[in-house]
Amino acid sequence: MDIVIVITFLVVNLIIGLYASKNINTIKDYAIGSRNFSTATITATIVATWIFGSSVSINLLETYNNGLFFVLPAIADGFSFFIIAYFYAPRMSEFLGKLSVAEAMGSLYGKHVRIITAISGIIPAIGNIAMQFSILAILLNYLFDTSSSYSLVISGLIVITYSSFGGIKAVTFTDMIQFFTFGVIIPMMAFLIWNSLDNTKEIWNVLNSNPLFDYKEVFNIHNSRFLSTLLLFLFFMLPGLDPALFQRIAMAKNTIQVSKSFVIAGVIIICCYLILDFAGLLLLADNVTNINQDNILQYVLDNYFHTGFKGLLIVGIMAMIMSTADSYINTSSVLFSYDFCSSLGLKLSEQKELLLARISSIFIGISALMLSLFSHNLLEMILSAYSFYMPIVSIPLILAIFGFRSSSKAVLIGMLVGFITVLSFKLFFETDSMIPGMLANLIFFIGSHYVLREPGGWVGIKETASLDTVRVNRKRTIKRIVQSIIEFNLLKSFKDNLPKEEKIQVYFGLFCVISIFSNAYSLPKILAEQYANILYPIYYSTLILSTIFITYPLWLQRFKNQSFKAILWNIAIFYNLAFSSSLLVVLSKFSSIQITILMANLITISILLRWEVALLMILGGFFTSIQFYKYYMGELALAEELSNLQFKIVYLLLLVCSVLIAFLKPKQEQQALSELKIDYLGSKIDDQEQELIRSQELKYEFLRNLEHEVYTPIIGITSLGQVLWDNYDQLSEKERRKATKEIAKNSDRLRSLVSNMVDLSKLSSLSYKLNIEEVNLTELVYERVEICKKLYITNQDQDLQQFFLIIEDNITANCDKYYISRTIDNIVINSIQYCKQGTIMVKLVKNKSNIEFSVDDEGIGIPKEELYHIFGIFIVSSRTKTSSGGRGIGLALCKKAINLHGGEIWVESNGTKGAVFKFILPTIIK
Repeated sequence: MDIVIVITFLVVNLIIGLYASKNINTIKDYAIGSRNFSTATITATIVATWIFGSSVSINLLETYNNGLFFVLPAIADGFSFFIIAYFYAPRMSEFLGKLSVAEAMGSLYGKHVRIITAISGIIPAIGNIAMQFSILAILLNYLFDTSSSYSLVISGLIVITYSSFGGIKAVTFTDMIQFFTFGVIIPMMAFLIWNSLDNTKEIWNVLNSNPLFDYKEVFNIHNSRFLSTLLLFLFFMLPGLDPALFQRIAMAKNTIQVSKSFVIAGVIIICCYLILDFAGLLLLADNVTNINQDNILQYVLDNYFHTGFKGLLIVGIMAMIMSTADSYINTSSVLFSYDFCSSLGLKLSEQKELLLARISSIFIGISALMLSLFSHNLLEMILSAYSFYMPIVSIPLILAIFGFRSSSKAVLIGMLVGFITVLSFKLFFETDSMIPGMLANLIFFIGSHYVLREPGGWVGIKETASLDTVRVNRKRTIKRIVQSIIEFNLLKSFKDNLPKEEKIQVYFGLFCVISIFSNAYSLPKILAEQYANILYPIYYSTLILSTIFITYPLWLQRFKNQSFKAILWNIAIFYNLAFSSSLLVVLSKFSSIQITILMANLITISILLRWEVALLMILGGFFTSIQFYKYYMGELALAEELSNLQFKIVYLLLLVCSVLIAFLKPKQEQQALSELKIDYLGSKIDDQEQELIRSQELKYEFLRNLEHEVYTPIIGITSLGQVLWDNYDQLSEKERRKATKEIAKNSDRLRSLVSNMVDLSKLSSLSYKLNIEEVNLTELVYERVEICKKLYITNQDQDLQQFFLIIEDNITANCDKYYISRTIDNIVINSIQYCKQGTIMVKLVKNKSNIEFSVDDEGIGIPKEELYHIFGIFIVSSRTKTSSGGRGIGLALCKKAINLHGGEIWVESNGTKGAVFKFILPTIIK
């Protein structure tokens, strides 16, 4: 059974890998594909690449042998991904699309640095692949009960085959399968080990009595292990940007996608490591002895897994092995064929270059396969492998990302010193050579730059738009948080939590009655008598609050005022669902029924309230109930009740699940629909004769558009309304929501047409006066862009469109806020609609005499001959005109509004790709 599971897994990966290899025609397709991967796909391949097959044995054994001295540094590995996401990614726009880290370094410092980077990347790649095959040999020898290498060779050749022929597409698709596989198996392993323990109190004993888990010793600078632990922590914490990770960055669409992918990957990696470390703790609690790197996997398989489950664990670890091995095979083959060979002057056609990459993949894979037969300590092997990369390449690469550039001479000096330092520490010291080697490279690289007076220095990065946008968003986020704290109003917050429908309050009261009766009925009689002095007041007060809301329709009108109702509503939710239910769980000694009722209550809180308030109430209710129990029963009694670790952990997991539900619940605030959606029609003539003809055409165009724009939404509203009326009870909640959304959408389309026509009529009138007031244009632009993004960018397009905001602070102007808002909306929506993939840059700057606003996109562009007429009424670009017609008055409205403000508006385009819409406003509007 186990053998069948493993063979099936290998065959499926081979078939999918080879199938994904279609349409690989160039080395770029082989290295980074079409750069059209989703965020989920990139996240999966990052995690699958980074979590090695050896991670299981390393984390289990090192946690068993070293406790917190390994656990804390290992978790730092996940936090390194947050550093990449928040500090590296926004600065790496110029590196996106590079086929390898060596190409990126070569573009900065020349071919010699490119060659060294390629060699330094190939060596750790072979080491990592060999390490994966070493674990694979252990698993297969166990599975087939033999020490023969045939099974290892066959399995290794499967990985080498689809990696060599399929390139990054095969690697990515198989990584997704492998990610799902080990994502299921790792928690299963920890659960089975935990379930086999006779007494879970042993876990608590290990944590309390074993010095390896004494955090005070870990942070004791006098401890002999402090320095090595610190160096290991820094090694895991510092993002080295090894070739495989750099490749994952280069294959992303933009820096925003890079940041999202690495944040999610960091969270997943930390969770995986914690689960593996917890499994290592369980081995200690089970009093396991005589385990080492050679037998730890066999021990786990023999003692905690049965037939069938053994095959699943082996498949899970094999998934980790294959996902890492195939990534490094692909990366190293690109480094050799594309960077090393081309830098030596070997010029090949695209087909021969691709062939060379595939041949080098096979050679590298087989070399690693042979090396795996001689590997020893796995952790030492991975550290040794990276000793040839991080001290040599990481320092100049990281400095380049942060804007420090120098000459190739200074870089080569730093690389040489870093390499010599690594060798010296390996030969004469027992301390790890990684950090000293990187420090030596850093000192000599920067020192050589300034001593030799090389050109460059802190010149900054080339493409600053992404970084500037991130900085502005962070600044605004901090400002918004501070402002919300300063302006916080408790009563207003309570009112915001009120349900929009009064009947929900009645349902809430009924739910609370059912919940409290369920608690009372399920609580054992002995406990009910023991805690009668606590329970009965809770029962009575909860029932009183519940009854008040059940009878809400009968309230006198003076009691239905918003303030009184809001205060009572929030108190009832906190007291009935969070505090009382949590306290009853503790009093029941973590009864499973009470925990289930608590879970239902917490989920109800997350549905009734905004996620921020729900989270605060859940945590507040839990800690308040604990403090109340301590006060009533005493610290000693609480410790005795909570001594059973299994109940504590189950309770914690349930609490975390509730928190996650609150976080993941969509925000309940309704977003206002858009002001309008711009469609364009027609073309404009220049001379008077054509103008007369065009006037006649415009009349019919107007009537046709009026019929389309009015008739279409009316049909949508009436037909969907009739369907809802006739079949309301038969439709599901999802179908009803969809129908009402379509009605609202059609209503807004009709409203926006009428609104635009009225606005144009007003603005065309000589008697119309603008409502001039002082407006903060900085805040207005941020607000309107954010609303347009939420309303018009779909989930499918989020990864394709990237906004850059270059907006000066505190720009104010005297203007009509309504019409300037409409103008901004029209221009931004126009870019969103016709730039489905690429960047959209929004600028707001103030000059001496005017204020300039512009939106620059990489969309379909506007023909040059149409630029002058594009702001006419019912005029659209020939590239955006459709057979269904459209309103075509959005840009006309923009021109009217800006002209009335004494400004100018125009559009620039090269006629093939992209357009820049600009308008200027005078600083003083008369």
